[in-house]
Amino acid sequence: MKAECIKMGINGEGIAYIDKTPVFIPGLLPGETAEIEITEDNRSFKRGKAVRIIRRSPHRRKPASEEEYLSGGAELAILDYEQQLYWKTALLEEALWKYGHVNRKLVRAMHASPSPTAYRNECKLPVGLKDGKLVMGLYKTGSNHFIPVTHFSTHTKELEEIRLQVLEILQRSKLKPFDIKTGHGLRFVVIRCIQGQCQLTLVTGKDQLSQTLIDELAGIAQMRTVAQSINDRRKTTGIFGSTKILAGDETIRIELHGLKLQLSVESFFQMNTEQAEQLYGMVIQKLDPCDHLFEGYCGIGTMSLMAKDKARKVTGAEFSEQAVINAKANAEMNRVPNVTFVCADSAEAFRNAGKARAVDCVLVDPPRSGMDDNMISALLGSKVKRIVYVSCNPATLGKNLKELKKAYDIRTVIPYDMFPDTPLVEAVCVLERTGGR
Repeated sequence: MKAECIKMGINGEGIAYIDKTPVFIPGLLPGETAEIEITEDNRSFKRGKAVRIIRRSPHRRKPASEEEYLSGGAELAILDYEQQLYWKTALLEEALWKYGHVNRKLVRAMHASPSPTAYRNECKLPVGLKDGKLVMGLYKTGSNHFIPVTHFSTHTKELEEIRLQVLEILQRSKLKPFDIKTGHGLRFVVIRCIQGQCQLTLVTGKDQLSQTLIDELAGIAQMRTVAQSINDRRKTTGIFGSTKILAGDETIRIELHGLKLQLSVESFFQMNTEQAEQLYGMVIQKLDPCDHLFEGYCGIGTMSLMAKDKARKVTGAEFSEQAVINAKANAEMNRVPNVTFVCADSAEAFRNAGKARAVDCVLVDPPRSGMDDNMISALLGSKVKRIVYVSCNPATLGKNLKELKKAYDIRTVIPYDMFPDTPLVEAVCVLERTGGR
């Protein structure tokens, strides 16, 4: 069967139409024609695979890491970068229109990543065996099929060098991949490298790591922390379990926009450091000077601290206790007296903050699931004049905006390419209460 790819899907797959029914075809680029085979046939859509490409796109390229691409870790690595930016913008516009009826004209030009490759400062990799040797890799998207990856083109040079050193040491150890029956073994290797400082966490079952192994890992140049996180649960959606520091410091300290920040091994931090600096700068630029600024889902408090001169008082809320510990320490370390952090659900914290002192500006950076109904209800019932919403998921952003439009006008949507070679899009959305200020 022959099919022509018309556009790109939200997961980076090609979309063709057969008898007006969409067919999702991984690895096929817009403008390409291929012989395809239908692998799944549903009422409203089909899935297929390209057997032979008849007409190739002039924008197709060879991926820098074939293994990473085939595993689904870099779905757009076969498309040149300018075209990636074009299609990511189109995906954002389509999702916002589909889920929130947001005018496409409000979406600005995509901000390209300063580094289109080798940008990730962190990896969280499962392990397996290949020819009897321990290897790192990825699970193929949507499956439990492990694919060994020898080279990650998305990792910074620093991260990739440290990863290979860690792997060499682990291969000499007696650790084996996690066995769900015994609850023992190595499950994930988590490494973060920022500004010449590295943190390593081995996620294991009920294993006691030898002091020899710990010392070898701690001896790697730039290694500041070696930790173990015990996660022996049979079924788990998360990576970390109960975490303890085995060697080195509990945190690393980095600098961003003149701020000193400390990060524990489990604290969230943007994986593309250079692009994060640019995105954060835009967020602060879009905040109006105000009396009381509230930030929901504040993580380690980076944006709240950057916004210290935008408001007389800043309140940041985060559900992760460890992140709030980091945030409070960051406020103290930077001597910022007008910023406070609370460990609480963002909607609850927002309502409590408003009781003590009216909130007139809100900043939110929720997870991929977006803001929940309680947070949206709290915003709609408030008198907040401006919302700056940082999103990592166009679909949930569109759904949230559909509700927020009941009381707010969308002023602009500014996209950032935080993850080159993937279909993921980050965006800064600015809203103002209907009727002006």
